[in-house]
Amino acid sequence: LQGQTPGAQRRREGNTLTVKCPYTAQTEEWHTKFWCLLTSNGGCREVASTYSGGRGRSNDKRTTIEDDTNRKIVSITMTDLKAVDSGTYFCAVYPNGFVRLRTISLNVFRGEYLSPTQRKVFSNVNTFIILSVVLLVLLLLALITSIALGVRHYKLLGRAGNREAEDTSGRAEGTAQPGSTGRRGSSQEDSKELAYINLDVQSHSSHEDPLYCNVEPSQAPRNPQHVEYAVIAFNQSPRNGRE
Repeated sequence: LQGQTPGAQRRREGNTLTVKCPYTAQTEEWHTKFWCLLTSNGGCREVASTYSGGRGRSNDKRTTIEDDTNRKIVSITMTDLKAVDSGTYFCAVYPNGFVRLRTISLNVFRGEYLSPTQRKVFSNVNTFIILSVVLLVLLLLALITSIALGVRHYKLLGRAGNREAEDTSGRAEGTAQPGSTGRRGSSQEDSKELAYINLDVQSHSSHEDPLYCNVEPSQAPRNPQHVEYAVIAFNQSPRNGRE
């Protein structure tokens, strides 16, 4: 049997290579099947072999060869490939000499190799990182929303305070009843000027009876020397037919 044209196979370190080699009906079950590494002189350096429908394994147990006599196919599997595995391989039968069934050129290039356990750990780490990023984004969104709500609430409180201040400033000064004292808050500059107070006299026996009112500035100390006197004038209104 003539060997097939070599097929190029590229694999990264740690990958797996599977090759299937069909053989003809003339090949007997008891014929030994080989998986060989082509030597420099064109010979076979045996990697693994089998016969009579059995299963063979290489010395390092990374390569297996299995003969399916019903389908007449030899299957070769190379696992955990390394850069040193690069080379030309062929599968063959040996009735009276090596007869090649298929030839391949394998190129295993170096790369970051991770064992199955390391790949699992790496996958778990990636999942954890992704979840952490998602949670961080959600927390940032919640923080931004809270800040926006807080600023809006603060502005609403400020507007309510301004309206209350405007309403308070627009109100008239309260009136004082006879017999009670009233104070009007003022600054030091206002204390130098005249202060006024409105008295609402609900009942008074006679206009001739004197009515006095002492006004004490809120900024002045409680001292009789600082008491100011207020002149109170009554509007003449008819009472009982008299003016």
